[in-house]
Amino acid sequence: MNNLSEVKRYIDTFSRPDGYNHYAWDVTKRLAMEVWESYLENRSFNRSLNYLCQEFYQMIQDPGNGEYIVPKSRIRGIN
Repeated sequence: MNNLSEVKRYIDTFSRPDGYNHYAWDVTKRLAMEVWESYLENRSFNRSLNYLCQEFYQMIQDPGNGEYIVPKSRIRGIN
């Protein structure tokens, strides 16, 4: 992905998980957008990412190669 418009379209393909209200889902998607924005601008994402939901972790993977766009050490709860 090369720009935030593409990223937004990608993130919007994910369905809200059961048990997530609309507010929590919006926050999750906004956080994924922040991660992607840092990645696209070639900036480090220095915040730790606490365990959210499986969909969030899929959102922050490059769909082309499946690699996370932030170091795994920044993602709590992932092996």
